[in-house]
Amino acid sequence: MTSKTEAFRHPGAAAYPRVLASVVRKPRELRVEIPSGRNAGTVLRELMQRHGFHGASGRICSGSARALQYHVVVRAAEGERPYVYGSPTIESGEVSLLHGAVTIGKSRGGSVALHCHGAFVGGDGRLHGGHVILDRLEVGGEALVLRLCAFARGGFTQYVDEETLYTLFGPSGEDTV
Repeated sequence: MTSKTEAFRHPGAAAYPRVLASVVRKPRELRVEIPSGRNAGTVLRELMQRHGFHGASGRICSGSARALQYHVVVRAAEGERPYVYGSPTIESGEVSLLHGAVTIGKSRGGSVALHCHGAFVGGDGRLHGGHVILDRLEVGGEALVLRLCAFARGGFTQYVDEETLYTLFGPSGEDTV
């Protein structure tokens, strides 16, 4: 199956260079296991606060969810952005998580901010995926296992991107936190 691509332009001025970088010292590699019945967002926020981490990046390796909410990108009906996240899709049956890319950083107000894009097999046996809301993910019968690279200083901070008008994470140096 092939899809037809369509060109579009973001509303703001192009932001170059698009790749931003910051050096952090002594990141800590973590294996995190979130037990059945726990809320993934709550556990990750507690982990960050308990250990004083400013941010983390990693992936979901395996696990299941008995409740999950996600969004997919849809063409915008109005406004400046050509695409926006659509209405939430709610999965209330057991689903198997296949993979997820997780970023944890600071919101513009300084609180812990979570971001995840993931793929999973739904109760209907079909593949699903999108922007997973970790604060709405209740771990199912199989513990949720994540690998994270956590930062005691520096990491990621949310900002409004002038080109896309989306709130994104950008790197923050150790001296700016």
